[in-house]
Formats: sequence, C-alpha cells, structure tokens
Amino acid sequence: MRRPRRGLRTAATAIAGLGLVVATIQAPALAEARPTAGTRSATGPTVKLIVAQNTITLPSFGGRVFFDPGIWVASLGSALEFDVQRVTYLQPITITQVIHLPGGGTRIRALPRSLLDGFNGLRDFVRMTVHNADGKVVARRLVTFCPDTLNPERASPESPTTSPYPQQCASDPFQEADVWGIARGWAADPLEGLGPILGLAPGTYRVTVSITRPYIGLLHVSAANATATVAVRVVRGGGPAGAPNRRRPPGRPLPSFPSSVPNLANPPKDALPDLVPLPSWGISAGRMGRQDFLNFGATIWVGGTSPLDVEGFRSNGSPVMQAYQYFWRNGHLVGRVRAGTMGFEAGSGENHWHFQQFAQYRLLNSAQKVVVRSQKVGFCIAPTDPVDMLLPGAVWQPSSIGFGGACGSPTSLWVQEYLPIGWGDTYVQSLSEQAFDITHLPNGTYYIEIIANPEKVLRESNMSNDISLRRVILGGRPGHRMVRVPAWHGIDPENGAPTTGPGSVLVLTPTASP
Repeated sequence: MRRPRRGLRTAATAIAGLGLVVATIQAPALAEARPTAGTRSATGPTVKLIVAQNTITLPSFGGRVFFDPGIWVASLGSALEFDVQRVTYLQPITITQVIHLPGGGTRIRALPRSLLDGFNGLRDFVRMTVHNADGKVVARRLVTFCPDTLNPERASPESPTTSPYPQQCASDPFQEADVWGIARGWAADPLEGLGPILGLAPGTYRVTVSITRPYIGLLHVSAANATATVAVRVVRGGGPAGAPNRRRPPGRPLPSFPSSVPNLANPPKDALPDLVPLPSWGISAGRMGRQDFLNFGATIWVGGTSPLDVEGFRSNGSPVMQAYQYFWRNGHLVGRVRAGTMGFEAGSGENHWHFQQFAQYRLLNSAQKVVVRSQKVGFCIAPTDPVDMLLPGAVWQPSSIGFGGACGSPTSLWVQEYLPIGWGDTYVQSLSEQAFDITHLPNGTYYIEIIANPEKVLRESNMSNDISLRRVILGGRPGHRMVRVPAWHGIDPENGAPTTGPGSVLVLTPTASP
C-alpha cells in the first residue's frame, strides 16, 4: 500500500546548499552567494495578506464548517524563500531565509529555530479570529503555515507565469532538507482550502487573519499588510460533510528522448542515482483474523547526481515487460542498460506495473538473522515524498507526485517509472501479505531491515548505503501483541514528536478480519 504523500551530507555540503538558487523548474542548481562589500542591504520581499472576496458563504454540515476565509499570503517585490534542514539527525532542524537582491545574487540570514513546527511549516504564522454578529469572539486559531502549498496562485497580471517551489512541506519523518517559498508576485493560502473545522451555527461572522508578532518583525511586515478581514455567512449545507476538493495542477512532462539511445554497460558515475532506504516508521502491531502482524512504513529515496529512470517494454503479448535503466547526465540522456523486469499487479487497489527488483523488506532477530520476509516484492516507482530539496540538482516540482497514471494499465506497451533527485517513494506495509507475520515469534528485540536494489540489477553511484535497520521490541501475548519502538537518532515518529527518550509503547486492540 503506497502512502498518498544512508548517510547524510557532510556539514560542508549542507552549508553550501544554503545559498543562491539558480532555478529551472525541473532541476534547480544550488550554490552559495553572499553579499560583497558595497552590496546594498536588503530586508527581503514585501509580505502582504490579500483578501480574495470581501464576503464569502460557507456551508455548515451538522454544525461543522470547513473554514477557509480566502485570505492569502502574498510575496511582492521578490520571492519569500527559506531553506530548512538538519545537517545530521542528531542536530535540530534549522531555518535560513534566502533574500533575493535587486541586482542579482542573494543574502542569507539565519532565523530562530523556534519559528519551526518541524518540517510542517512556520509555527503560528497567522492568527485567525472569528467574531459573531454581536462582536463576541467565538473561535480563535493559531495556524502553522506551509509556503509550499499545492495550489499557489498569481497575485497580479505582472506576476511570473510559473512558480518553481515544491508543493508540500513535511513528508517522511526522516526528511533531511526542504525549500519553502512563495514566488515573486505569487500568493499561498495558509489554510489550503481545508482549514480548521469549526462548530458554527448558521449566521453572519467577521473573520480577521493577522500575521503574528514574531514574523511582523522578522519579515518587516507593515501594519497595513499584516491584517485582513472578511465577512462570512454560514448556511446549512446539503449532502454529506466533506472537505472541498482542490484540483492538482497538471504535471510537467519528463525530458524528451533522443531518437537513439546507446547501450551503456559502464555508465559514468555522475550519470548514476544513489538509492538510499530511510529507517522504517509508523510501526505498530495489529491483528487480522487469527494472525498478529507488525505494520510499518518504508521510504527509499534518490540521492547522487542523477534520477532513477526505469522503463519497461512489452513484446509479443508477454505478461512481463523487459526493463531498462536510463542514464541522465546534466539533464541529457546518455545511455541505457537492461535492468530487471516489470509485472502487472492486479487487485489490492494496485492495478499497475511493478518493477520487481526495487526493494526487499525483512524482519531480523537480535542476532540480525532473517526470521520473516515481507511478500511485497514489486513496486510502481514514483515520487511521493520530498526528502532533500537542498541537494544539488534536486527537482522541486516533479512531473507528477504519487503514482496516478504513471505506472500503466493492463494494455500498456511501455511504462516509465521515474524518481527524481531528492525524492522518495513511500509504501506502508499494512496488508496481510506485506506486513510481517509475528504470530509465532517470541517476545524480544528485532530489526526491520529495508534493502534497496536487493538483486543489484540497478546501477548506482554508491551501493554501500542500500540497507537500513530500525530496532523494535516485541512484547505482549498472542492476540494482544505490543511493540516498543526506540527513537532513532532522537527522532521518534511512533510517539508523534522528536525525542531522545526510549521510544513509545503502542498497544492495538485486536480487529476483526477484513
């Protein structure tokens, strides 16, 4: 089941990634640029709250309102841009603002870590206050703001026609680095069409959204630009309650192919991806029927200097596609080589072509010997989670996010499965044939092992980092198994927050068979 969303770089590389973004939409190059003597100081863009409509009507479903007042955060004059990263997993996440100077180049300034809500966004960026018709405050919310919204919009006809920034902030719990930004002349909705769910009776309300004090000072927001107000009319809605749908903008096409691609058995190292499995996460124990299972999520991402491009071709009506790996160097296709196979997976919500040699999941005992293998062997490779958007060559906006229609149909002749630099592919193993069967395992210490490229059919720039381990401790009794998951380098996604503590205990109530 796919979730719908290694060694770290050296400190020197990480610091070098904090600078100028020389952007193309497909592959922004990163280099540091600092002001020289005589460079005019710049305080950054003009940040302004913009109202889309002075009066809006929102439906209420059983007294519940999906509340988005339609007030946008715009960046005028220049882009609002932040680099967010952790140099190592043992160090806290840091944030720097990248200020684009009028004459070109950038200035970089470090910002307080207290502004961060992890990789989720800028903590408490805006405050929303709702007054009823009598002037009484009936709701108040502080909102974390992710500048990388799915649907940014142009704020004026003079705005650039495209925005280069990613379209989500937080992804995998072991995410390394991201770029947050609002392009010059563009705006982002801090509530992204969903907003908080408020209990409001039908009637009229006044809603005020304000940028909070820390950001007013840091971003030099004027008083007039820091607050906006709309009138809201809440009416009874019809039909089932549900959040409004937001259309995903169309993806950009992948690079075009030359007419002839040479076979390249020994591609240059800078044309190779680096596949890296992150530690497993979202680990829990559950029961289906008479069996106990250990569920987990797994992400494999692409570092190095080249994307992973695997393509399958069908011939003579075969149920199996012969797969090829294509090699890209500085945005140019330089060759290909045979690399494994693809098979069509039907059922269990899949119905697409799987590359059959991408990853392997195993449960090891305390001596790190295999005791259980996951039956998950095939994968539709596609970008689901940004892992390191500060990596040189990282693609901020892939051609598509998630697998969608990228993995073909039963009648496909050709399938291209593509993972750009900096992106990961995440699967959650919670189905009976994919999760680990722990029904007959004794209590004790085990390790979830994730192996990228297990059969070594893919060419990589580095194969020494193809395995990750995450320690788990099984307890309880059959039908009521427990799992304790120690934090990994201070990161504890099972407990819902970063910590250096011993981990969390998850106890799941047995469930009936599906």
